[in-house]
Amino acid sequence: MNLSVFLLVHTAVCVLAYILSKAEILKCSRFSVWLAFLVPVWGFVCMVILEVRSRVSTEAPREVDVERMAANDEVHRSILMDEDTVADTVVPLEEALLINDVSTRRELMMDVMYADPGDYVSQLQAARMNDDTEVVHYAVTALVELQKEYDLEFQRLERVLALDPDDDQALGEIISLTERYLLSGLPEGGARDIQLVNYTDHLAKRLAKAESVVLRAKKAEADLKLGRYDSADEGIARMLELWPRDERGYLLLIKYYALVKDRAGIEETLEKIRRNNVYLSPSGRNQVGFWTKESEDSDRKAAI
Repeated sequence: MNLSVFLLVHTAVCVLAYILSKAEILKCSRFSVWLAFLVPVWGFVCMVILEVRSRVSTEAPREVDVERMAANDEVHRSILMDEDTVADTVVPLEEALLINDVSTRRELMMDVMYADPGDYVSQLQAARMNDDTEVVHYAVTALVELQKEYDLEFQRLERVLALDPDDDQALGEIISLTERYLLSGLPEGGARDIQLVNYTDHLAKRLAKAESVVLRAKKAEADLKLGRYDSADEGIARMLELWPRDERGYLLLIKYYALVKDRAGIEETLEKIRRNNVYLSPSGRNQVGFWTKESEDSDRKAAI
């Protein structure tokens, strides 16, 4: 009788273990389940021990993974922070060029070389005048490579436009490239003026296809830099005709009158801005405020 009860209990335990194993509730291996089937009592005890160990082992890696992820996150953040260190060397590089610290100058120069030298043209140009020949070599090499990259890109786009002068995409690309080139500070003196002339020609071609206040403003700005005041005046007048409420035309007109030293023209433009109730951006308000104050000071001095 006792044997029958024992076998019944063992069978029930085996069935339960089988069901739990099939339902994947048990974490231990299927070998331990078969061990419980074939070895009464002790097989079940072994299965329970293995189950406990399996559950503990599945939780432990999770904790390790969390720690590993945290560690990886720290490493990742340190890498991201290191990427910004080159930007932080801009001011130190300028300072290092002024002090007698050869190792610091060379180390910071190499940081710039391995980063994007195009972002540090002014610093590289300053480094050309340094008394350290190695620093000068690094700076000149970087500037030559930058110039080479720009020249190759200009040549590519000029070939495309030579084959198809109406290629609007190539025209837009060469305008953007010229803007980046001029802003980089690489071209100086006559080379800069040549690029500005080419820039105005490309803008004129785009404007011949479609009017744009942005392109008009860019061309007028370039004409003013070249001293082409008649062309700038004509372009600004066109802007005010097509976009009478846009501040850019008025601000460029003020700049034009300032360059040709026409105070009456500046005061007339300020009055037009007030009369036409032109919306001014914060930058525009600062410029208008400056010239308004200048006019008021001038009137005050004349009254005295």
